[in-house]
Amino acid sequence: MSEGPTSPLAAPPASLPSDENILREILLRLPPLPSSLPRASLVCKLWCRIISDPDFRRRFCTHHKTPPLLGFFFENFNERLHVFTPTLAAPDGIPPARFSCRREGLSFLGCRHGLALLKGGSKAVVWDPITNRRCSIDFSPEFVINCNVRIYHGAVLRDPNSTAFKLVMIFYAVFEQTLCASVFESESGKWGEIISTVAFSDCFKPSVLVGNTLYWLVRHGSGGFLQFDMDRQTLAVIQISEDIPLTDACHVQALRTQDGGFGFAVVSKQRIQLWGRTAISGNVVRGVLQKTVELDQLLPLRPSMEMQGTSIVGYDEESNTIFIWTSIGVFMIQLESMKFTKVYEDNCIRGYFPFTSFYTAGNCSSSLFTLQN
Repeated sequence: MSEGPTSPLAAPPASLPSDENILREILLRLPPLPSSLPRASLVCKLWCRIISDPDFRRRFCTHHKTPPLLGFFFENFNERLHVFTPTLAAPDGIPPARFSCRREGLSFLGCRHGLALLKGGSKAVVWDPITNRRCSIDFSPEFVINCNVRIYHGAVLRDPNSTAFKLVMIFYAVFEQTLCASVFESESGKWGEIISTVAFSDCFKPSVLVGNTLYWLVRHGSGGFLQFDMDRQTLAVIQISEDIPLTDACHVQALRTQDGGFGFAVVSKQRIQLWGRTAISGNVVRGVLQKTVELDQLLPLRPSMEMQGTSIVGYDEESNTIFIWTSIGVFMIQLESMKFTKVYEDNCIRGYFPFTSFYTAGNCSSSLFTLQN
């Protein structure tokens, strides 16, 4: 008797993820705030083991992409300190003493990708406030400071989940009237070639990163920016089109717009204008006015402030947050929502350096202890 056709064997069921893997995926979705992981790690030993795993912490940062704005630094010259002020409320506010430090002859240049950049004499210092690791880099011999060469600004960059960084330093050759740039790579420990462009002024204010291009505000003239393309290794000075009304250049700020492009803000007295959808032709940048905000209607300003004016003193490209100095204090304004917070009482106009990072350093208990003290 012949046998009938045999039915194919059913495929084995797909293996289900383990309880631990499911837990990892849940923990990855905790808010990227400083207290989230330390608090979750106190639930039990398993949770603490998962959260303490460096691979989990790397995935946590990758999943959330944009780090929170933890606070800002400013220089207290009287007490010779780099002062940190948190912008998050309890339990996420980092105690000021955790990041504040002695100046030691170093000046702040800016923060990016969880790193702070400082300079002093003939060296730059890249500092990770979370781990407190510092890397001191001697300038290239061509950067020797003298009556002709002046170091003015720089920028530090690093890829996510990497300890390697790139350092861009800008200096101004007074006699030649040129702005020059060079890139240091931590992996090779070497400076690259010097790139230069004609300029009749130095640059100031921290850089803004748009794509892979850095922008600094040029100090003198009508709204100029120094543009450094990291991919093409090109340096140029671009000017805001003459048909865009400007006041003093110190009230202009480069921006990263909501769509990831280059834009700029112009503050005049009690009004802020946001320009975007820019197009650069030759050395001229044109834009579209996207928003006008009357600061006296947004902020609790007094009528007498009109004579004293306002000033842009800081900007965070990750959260698109601007810091505005007024005679009644410094305000932090998120440029999409226009939500504002008064962050400091300050009679002195000085630079504010926003610091964004994922606070994932240290073991579980020490991280929570640091936040509480």
